[in-house]
Amino acid sequence: MEENRDDVNKEEYQVIQEKIVPQKKRNWKRFGKSLLRTALYALVFGIIAGAAIVLSGKFLIEKLGLENTLRQIVGIGNTTPTPILTKEPAPTEGQGPTKKPTGTGVPTPSVLVDITPEATPVITVTIDKDPDTTPDSGLVQSDTIQDFLNMYSGIAELSGNIKKSLVRITAITEGVDWFEEAYETTKNATGLYVGDNGVDMLFLVNLDSIEGATKFEVTFANGETLPCSIFSYDTNYRLAVMTIRLSSAGTIDSGALPKKARFAQDDVEVGIPVMVLGNPNGHLDAMELGMTTGAGQLVQVIDDEVLYFTTGITKYAEGDGFVFNLSGEVIGIVSRTLNKGESGVFTAAMVSGMRSIIEKTLNNVPRVYCGMRLEAVDAAMGGKYKLPEGVYVTEVMPASPAMAAGIKNGDIITVVGIEPVKEVRQFHEEISAVGEQSVRIIVSREIKGERKEQTLYMIPETRMH
Repeated sequence: MEENRDDVNKEEYQVIQEKIVPQKKRNWKRFGKSLLRTALYALVFGIIAGAAIVLSGKFLIEKLGLENTLRQIVGIGNTTPTPILTKEPAPTEGQGPTKKPTGTGVPTPSVLVDITPEATPVITVTIDKDPDTTPDSGLVQSDTIQDFLNMYSGIAELSGNIKKSLVRITAITEGVDWFEEAYETTKNATGLYVGDNGVDMLFLVNLDSIEGATKFEVTFANGETLPCSIFSYDTNYRLAVMTIRLSSAGTIDSGALPKKARFAQDDVEVGIPVMVLGNPNGHLDAMELGMTTGAGQLVQVIDDEVLYFTTGITKYAEGDGFVFNLSGEVIGIVSRTLNKGESGVFTAAMVSGMRSIIEKTLNNVPRVYCGMRLEAVDAAMGGKYKLPEGVYVTEVMPASPAMAAGIKNGDIITVVGIEPVKEVRQFHEEISAVGEQSVRIIVSREIKGERKEQTLYMIPETRMH
């Protein structure tokens, strides 16, 4: 019995050993597989979730316009960019139509574009003097030639440094021909790098050179090309701003990235040497050297006027670019339209008189619109025709705020709000300060051969383009 009992116990022990010990090995293996599978699931889920967050975040930023909160205000000088609404609306007399402002003002910027000039290295050109050459030999003295060469080598060096702020913009127009075949036409424009707003690189372009195109590309100094897009434009002042995302520009070699341009503070004077850089003669990245021949000339645009100047540089029909002084500062934007029809020579809009306009375009700020073409009544005109001081209305646009207010061709605007106005630019500044609110306009109108004052009320609009 004992032997049987021992045998039974032995068998039971063996059974237990066979059942329990291998079972422990299988549990650890199963646990390891489960843990590995969970880790893989977590990794895949993390990748998918991260991608979804990034993509959805980018989608929401673009679709909801949240990227605007990331953009910084951009200026072109040491002064604060001009906001669209800078003061309270002028008080009015009597009852007139009212309209609440739409909040299109721009906050005072905390960050401006750094436009510190770069030092221009001096290049000295030397030539060997002929010891036999004397003033009596009838030949030009070597010292005179040396001065001439030094001057031009300095200009060439300055031109090379300025070109670092310029890029080539390729404007591509897509279409379909008579045979229903798709085609593309391209034309080149010059872009001026003015800095970034924290989200995009900003390039100022003449709207004349890119208008009507559907796709755009920027070519950098090393030949690399990236797609770009229109950020804002203004048909009144013929300006456009092209942008490239800073994240995209990170793929470009840092040595090929453009430098920020510097803008002149003072008005242009007659008789100063200037350079036109960009595409002034049909050749890309070219330069033309000349002198200003006229300055302070005015051309009327809607609700404002633009100062422009002329040069002695022969005009190329499709040429464009920017005009620089010999300090390397931008003084003008070559324009085909912002002039009074001068032909044969380059004309340019004076940037010193367009600072606030340029800054509003760079920051995509709407401008105030009344819908009139105006001209100042100077003392000579006023004395000859017995007209009061003010701004003469030469044209009222159809369906404009000015027409809705009852302003007519031939009226002379003498007061805006409570401020007497004598210049077109003064009228523009007063209206821009009011914004989309009712403002009193006093006009002098000829009625049956006599001029009489009339009080009107106008509500300006705001327009992006």
